[in-house]
Amino acid sequence: MARMETRWEKSDRKLHAEERISPVKARQGRTGYRILTVLVAALVLAFLVWIPVEIWGQKEADDVAPQQPGQQMQSEVPATPPQNGGPAPAQPAPSAR
Repeated sequence: MARMETRWEKSDRKLHAEERISPVKARQGRTGYRILTVLVAALVLAFLVWIPVEIWGQKEADDVAPQQPGQQMQSEVPATPPQNGGPAPAQPAPSAR
């Protein structure tokens, strides 16, 4: 299967012996449990840092730019009673064109 070949290397002026192996065998490697462990640990650490930063950033955004009076929630605005004492219309009357 494996063939031994020799070749002349110009850079060091020596004859080198090389073993030819198949491309499929050359690509085979062990399962990467160590690198998988490193990647998973890095992902967990990134989330452990990201979550507090998001919470802090949201708090800072609320402190720096509070809501303007016109941006209040609908439930916070008190309902005004109708002017004429009757129920308020659900939709405005259509205008004549």
